[in-house]
Amino acid sequence: MHLNYLKVLFVGSMAASFCAANAQSFVNGNFETGNLTGWTVTPTSNGTTDVQDAVQYDIDAGGPLTTNFAGHFAVGEVIFDSTQQGILLTQSLTLTGGIKYTFDFDWAAQGNNNVEGGVFSLIINSTAIITQSAGAIGIAPIVGHITGTFTPTSTGSYAVGSSITRPFQTPGNLFQYVDNFKVSAVPEPASVLAITLGVAGFAIRRRTRN
Repeated sequence: MHLNYLKVLFVGSMAASFCAANAQSFVNGNFETGNLTGWTVTPTSNGTTDVQDAVQYDIDAGGPLTTNFAGHFAVGEVIFDSTQQGILLTQSLTLTGGIKYTFDFDWAAQGNNNVEGGVFSLIINSTAIITQSAGAIGIAPIVGHITGTFTPTSTGSYAVGSSITRPFQTPGNLFQYVDNFKVSAVPEPASVLAITLGVAGFAIRRRTRN
């Protein structure tokens, strides 16, 4: 087989793999269907939520984001044991082995006075990648943004999303919100260099031939 053809095939294959990885996205990641379509809500072993729906909410409390639909929950323990309990909110995404992915989402907690408004984690296959806590809360909302990266060792289906928990029973009038789930693929430097050099070399050879 001609060497130039092999080079083009290699570069094309790498580019196609990266494009396929980058094409991954959350279904209804911004909850603009007005419900939880695309999402799976799973209680933790001793967890529950008094509500699970989508409502209009200003997820960054007067920041640059506007009021839109957001996932709406009221999590806590079924039986008090002071462990973190609540729900897992996930979707199944097909991730490509060796590709680094960046995931991010916005969160907020609002309600009555409480020592813990909510603990939010980016989770992949039930493992927390990064965690943020609202901490003690009054009437004013507490907001945050989570960003985390993950590189799967093999291509396959991964349950990706957020855990939302509290170490107390649901108190009523204390709510947690999540919105704007996003995923993007980050090519490894070696892959970027190989694709760039391959395309450049192919272009030079074509100009030389012409």
